[in-house]
Amino acid sequence: MGGIGGNLIANDNYSKYRFAIQQHFDRKGVSNVEDFNFRILLEDNTELKPEGGIGVTDSADFDEIYVASVGLDLSNLK
Repeated sequence: MGGIGGNLIANDNYSKYRFAIQQHFDRKGVSNVEDFNFRILLEDNTELKPEGGIGVTDSADFDEIYVASVGLDLSNLK
């Protein structure tokens, strides 16, 4: 099992929920898959299915959005 993290490239759907995600950040520091139905899609549309969840850090004070995920089976990725 492995983990990944990096800057999120937000799509139009993310903008619909961004304010709510930022409110989660203010209250608890991170929004996770229990708060929202987050999914990780790679550029080739491969969906990662992490056992440990997905967390998004998005503060209204910064332009960058960070996503992290753990419990990934990376053995079948090219």
